[in-house]
Amino acid sequence: MNRKERRKNKKLVSQNINDDQELLTSIQLHTQKQYDKAEEIYLRVISKDPKNYQALRHLGILYHDKKQYDQAISYLDKAILINSLLPDAHNNLGLVYFVNDKLELAKKSFEQSFLLNNSYLPAVNNLTRVYFSMGDSEKCMQSAIKATELKPGDYISDLNFALALSINGRITEGIKKLEELKKLNKTDDLFNQLALMYEVSGDIEKSNKYLMESFKLNQNNYAMLVKLMDTNVFDEKKLNYKLEERYSENKFITLIEKSNLARCLYISNYKKNNFKLAGEYLIKSNELRDEYLQYNIDNDEYLVNKLISCFNKETLNISSNSKLESSININPIFIVGMPRSGTTLAEQILASHSEVHGGGELDYVRNSLEIQGLFDISPATTDKIISEINNYKDKDWIEVGLKYLDRVGKINNEKKYVTDKMPHNFMMCGIIQKMLPHAKIIYCYRDSMDNCFSLYRNTFAKSGHGYSYDQKKLAQHYNLHTRLMNHWKDTLGDKILYLKNEDLIDNQKDITSKLLDHCNLKWEDSCLEFYKTSRDVRTISLRQVRNPLNKNSLGVWKNYSNSLLELKENLKN
Repeated sequence: MNRKERRKNKKLVSQNINDDQELLTSIQLHTQKQYDKAEEIYLRVISKDPKNYQALRHLGILYHDKKQYDQAISYLDKAILINSLLPDAHNNLGLVYFVNDKLELAKKSFEQSFLLNNSYLPAVNNLTRVYFSMGDSEKCMQSAIKATELKPGDYISDLNFALALSINGRITEGIKKLEELKKLNKTDDLFNQLALMYEVSGDIEKSNKYLMESFKLNQNNYAMLVKLMDTNVFDEKKLNYKLEERYSENKFITLIEKSNLARCLYISNYKKNNFKLAGEYLIKSNELRDEYLQYNIDNDEYLVNKLISCFNKETLNISSNSKLESSININPIFIVGMPRSGTTLAEQILASHSEVHGGGELDYVRNSLEIQGLFDISPATTDKIISEINNYKDKDWIEVGLKYLDRVGKINNEKKYVTDKMPHNFMMCGIIQKMLPHAKIIYCYRDSMDNCFSLYRNTFAKSGHGYSYDQKKLAQHYNLHTRLMNHWKDTLGDKILYLKNEDLIDNQKDITSKLLDHCNLKWEDSCLEFYKTSRDVRTISLRQVRNPLNKNSLGVWKNYSNSLLELKENLKN
């Protein structure tokens, strides 16, 4: 190396040292939440060295912390392009997707991080969370156990293990674990999870207590405020700010934040019987959420058209399968229909029977068929799914049926019947009968405006039911559901019991008797007092099914009729 080369090399080494020192300084400022100063230095380091993996990654994290999610994704993607074999940027990217309710993308990033390093604890913990959010109880428990083995006594790992316990039929153990962790560290997340577990298990008083504890630690959690106000747990007068003033300030970082506060104003006004203003805020809230989700209803229409054209009496050719039935000791009961149509009530009635285990909303049909989703999936994905199912031979149908029964067997407490209350399994009725000919199907429905308004006024976790935030899309989805159920009625006949919610309310005993007869269950009086049955319920209706039947929700939409003109105009009764 000559003198010129040595000088050049010395200069490069000096520059690298300076860049490293600048990067350390920016990380320190970032940790201290001096975001603007940290951002300035990150950008300066990157301008000198566009391939600086750590500078790109940490700038992505900073934008995540500032809730500038598009920029966060951009810089984390750049970091991954520089070095795709390191696990941390994949994990960071997964977190951005996770907080934005993009669970499939989050799962993919976390799994890639874990694949690169199966001892990387942050990825393992985040996998537990995403599996929990997706209702994948088996994988949730596997990753939770892995995390506790990697670092025994870790607070986050132990909290996640409690969540895994709760969705694996061990909610009492989960609650006990969280109550112990509460002594070590009181966080809004821990209190929120405790509130949810107590609510699911039926202890509404304790649930309300911990909801309040969580909200006290973060009064800017508008999603929590929506729930507290809607369930009459919290009076808005106790807030340290006024809802209208906070909304008019328009200092929201995300559309979802603004949507949640608009929903709080909807609740505030309907409680004052100011239904006109309440309706206006409800529309604003849903418009914001729809703008964020960008749900494509045309994809649903394409899927329904394909299901109707490809699965009928001739193509399904459903008959009993002796090989499958010889290995059966579990009888599934599928409760399907639009969300908010009475599916939770029907399951609670059946789960009050001594021979029935209430399984809740199980994703086992979709998982057994290895289908990634049923909502807003592209035509190409639909074609792939339909083509694969159409190619099933008899042995394949037996295999997916047994796979389903194996999954159900792991949650069943040795009862003969198990309910599966995944509402949108209505899309799969013919396929369910083909894979499980002995299964019973109950289709729940109610007045279309009551049903749709109940969807429109609620929010759903993790971007579920994205069609419900736009009145025209909601009406289209409901119409598609009706059209498909008419097709399944023609295809399957009396294999499906049609259960109208209003008939059950008006004539509880007779309709309950028909429900039990359809499932080959003997009469038990406990099914009339379903609200006394103690079991885990994980749906929006979990508080309603703790009470006797009533007519409180019938015709509520009429208070907002002037705000629901588009919905009413597009619904086909």
